[in-house]
Amino acid sequence: MAKELIKNGKKAAANNTAKAVKFPEKFTAQTMLKYITEKHDLPKAKAKDIIEDVFEVVNAGVMKGERVPVGKFGKMFIKERPATKERMGRNPLTGEEIKIAAKKATKVPKFTFSKTYKEASLKATIKKK
Repeated sequence: MAKELIKNGKKAAANNTAKAVKFPEKFTAQTMLKYITEKHDLPKAKAKDIIEDVFEVVNAGVMKGERVPVGKFGKMFIKERPATKERMGRNPLTGEEIKIAAKKATKVPKFTFSKTYKEASLKATIKKK
């Protein structure tokens, strides 16, 4: 009896998995949306809402100052770039000394890739233009 339940559970789980769909040739917002709708049998509007909701959640977390994981790719966050003082510099063409203005501290978006993604990227193919 227990073996039958396990077999039935595996069959049920196999029936609930997504279809095998080929990746798009070009990766645009529309082709990725089409891929997701075909793979998960979703209406296009529903799939678009889900994708937008994921990015809204990521954005909300980043704006709160959190390091937000983005799948297996890495983490997104906001970093503060420190202020710089006014200083003297040199024009590389003429050699003339110039004054470089001070800059205020600013916040900039950052993304750090995960170790596994960096390792996988070594095997990637690069498309020639």
